[in-house]
Amino acid sequence: MDGVEFCQLVAGHISPQEAAAGQDGDREAIQDVLSAAASLSRL
Repeated sequence: MDGVEFCQLVAGHISPQEAAAGQDGDREAIQDVLSAAASLSRL
């Protein structure tokens, strides 16, 4: 994931599922981290 995509995730412009597409590794851990980052847009 590049910086632009991460910023879009945190700003709520893309979903954690969209951001996780194509990522390698533990899918559950990736989903948890991306969901936590996405929740920052609701603070």
